[in-house]
Amino acid sequence: MRPRLRDLLFTLRAPLIISAAVAIATLVPQAKSHIVLNGSYPAVVCPGALSGANETITLPSSSISTRLVAGSSTTLKSHKVTIVAGSSAPTFVSGNSGAEIALETISGTSTAETVCDVGGADQWFIGGSAGVTSQGVLQIINSGLSDSVVQLFPYSSKVALAPISLTIKANSSRNIPLASIVPGEESIALHVVTQSGRVTSFLLDHRKNGLHDLGSSFVAGVAAPATKSYIAALYGNASKSSSIMRFLVPGNVNATVHLTIYSGGGTLTPVGFDSLSVAHQRVVDVPLPKISLSTPYGIEVDSDQPIFASTLTRTTSSGSDFAWGTQIPQMSNFKMNLGGASTQFLFIGQSPVVKVDWRDQKGKVQSQIISGDSQASWHPQGAINTVSFTVLSNKPVYGGALISNSAGTLSYLPLMANQLVSRAQLPVADVRTLARR
Repeated sequence: MRPRLRDLLFTLRAPLIISAAVAIATLVPQAKSHIVLNGSYPAVVCPGALSGANETITLPSSSISTRLVAGSSTTLKSHKVTIVAGSSAPTFVSGNSGAEIALETISGTSTAETVCDVGGADQWFIGGSAGVTSQGVLQIINSGLSDSVVQLFPYSSKVALAPISLTIKANSSRNIPLASIVPGEESIALHVVTQSGRVTSFLLDHRKNGLHDLGSSFVAGVAAPATKSYIAALYGNASKSSSIMRFLVPGNVNATVHLTIYSGGGTLTPVGFDSLSVAHQRVVDVPLPKISLSTPYGIEVDSDQPIFASTLTRTTSSGSDFAWGTQIPQMSNFKMNLGGASTQFLFIGQSPVVKVDWRDQKGKVQSQIISGDSQASWHPQGAINTVSFTVLSNKPVYGGALISNSAGTLSYLPLMANQLVSRAQLPVADVRTLARR
């Protein structure tokens, strides 16, 4: 009987032993890792001086380091100033939370400004010309330490063209005339696809008729098409300017487009833009009706198909110049240095509210909250240097800057942080969890 009793007791205890083991394994603290976020700002690249221009680069802080993207040197240098001279070679800027601006002056009445950029796998340029007056250039920059392979897909007013394959050597750049990419085409668009490496591209649209300079403007790159997008802070003096819309539908279906103009006087839809049909796979230019506005205006583009849109504004005042306005991303908090320019700003969104802190040329720090129903404009008196934007709205806000002067120069700038923080998860072992509590 004793063996049978022992077997019976083991049979009864076995489930209890297993249950206890599971409970102990569950309750005893295990060695585990906590996840923390490590954040850093990526470096950006500014274009080199193109088309014979003189270039200056404004930095949001004097502690930022730079180097040229040329040759074998990769040593960063700190300038202890907020405005540095550009070079024919592009400039590499160390990571920071602000935005850098490159200003290029080609003639007394021809200026072009652009926000320096990180780059990316896809950059679309909806603007420029390769016609007989074109002096425009596409600059492709490889700021990495190995060769990069790039595919260039051109579009004309007739059809999408065959791609062009390029290899850009490490820490170097290549300037490609627009007239050599799509010869003779007045209306063009370019898609730059990076297949390997760290590549940033810039497109400068510069035009001349003989010895007469017709103006210049950078065409800001766009990452992807959208069914709803915004273009902000456009020049609205109809007696001194004219404008066109440029569209590209990259898909295989024609798009139906609706435009809404946002201005200080309210919203309106231009004649002919209530239900505009836009053909796919080719560049389409449509003149905008002349609308005289005393303040900058913005455009909302609604489409039933993903689409790219941009606006070309020509000035007809004492000099000749033009500016390309492109689709802008949602605003975030950032700081930029306008280098003493006299600037007008426009914010678009559902009840946009933005706090601005700026420093004028006398060094005085000022602050103001800008708000509105569907748009809000801000025109600070006099020239300003550094300016910080803090978005207070719960819903997306889109912003742009208009820089113009009495000589006829005209520039559009998207208000965007060109250096968004990059975050990576880092596992950290917590030694305290190894001890029984």
